[in-house]
Amino acid sequence: MTKEVRRWADEAMFTAAPLTQGGEPLKPRVTLTYMTPDPLRVMAVAAGQYEGKSFHSPDEITQDYALHVLENAAKSLSAPLEFIAMHWYLEGVTRSFTHQLVRQRTATYIQESMRFAVKENAAHEVVMPPSIAALADDDPMRIIWVDHVARTGWVYNALVNGGIPAEDARGGLLMNIGTRVHYRTNLRDLIVHAGLRLCSQAQAEWKEVWRLMIEQIMCYGPSEETWQHREIVKLFKPVCYNTGKCEFTASTDRYCVIRTRVQDHYNNGEPPSTWIDINPLEPLHPEAARRM
Repeated sequence: MTKEVRRWADEAMFTAAPLTQGGEPLKPRVTLTYMTPDPLRVMAVAAGQYEGKSFHSPDEITQDYALHVLENAAKSLSAPLEFIAMHWYLEGVTRSFTHQLVRQRTATYIQESMRFAVKENAAHEVVMPPSIAALADDDPMRIIWVDHVARTGWVYNALVNGGIPAEDARGGLLMNIGTRVHYRTNLRDLIVHAGLRLCSQAQAEWKEVWRLMIEQIMCYGPSEETWQHREIVKLFKPVCYNTGKCEFTASTDRYCVIRTRVQDHYNNGEPPSTWIDINPLEPLHPEAARRM
């Protein structure tokens, strides 16, 4: 009898599908795999009971009534927002990003397993931070980064191909290694999540992912539902729009492009509904947390 020859230490190990092709820079990609069809009408079917109504189908809901329900849900009882489900597929995001993503404990996640999925392309699947990506190719700091990433990828592959289990070899990889994750949530919880991740304090990767999420919502489903998706996107605002003031004013907090205006409104007793001089998406700008 001949001894079976295995490529890796664990027969449960398998090759991870590559995240990038041809040496292209790794960037986040977002797919809205599923969202409740006719979302605002579906929500209104349930919310009608708050007003003594009895609906059985979204077909019974008019556009005006759906908008009425949404307005109430945004101001008061937000449970109806949970009737709108969303299934996201995020690719090319970093492990640093997903460590923060999973802090939303009300969601469900299935992430690529680095215990068993072998990252054969590891040296090319580390996301370059924006401060380094902005440097010239021959800048010493960029060269240090590129060399370090290449060396780390080589070490990982050498360990795996030398018989070390992937779950052990992965410990030598960088936090910016790319990954993919399925993320299921509902609109109510996504709005709460947006409050923190649309803030200037959020890291740059969140800003790019949120831009892509908003694009996906606007492009999802048939064109006759676009008016609903447009209203949904309007609900995504920094946390200050919920509390009426900046929640990050410590000396250790970053600069924020809208903080001064937010605090002026707060000091004048002006609620967020009156903030016509602020675009709630301003903090999504890559430089929103830096003094220009």
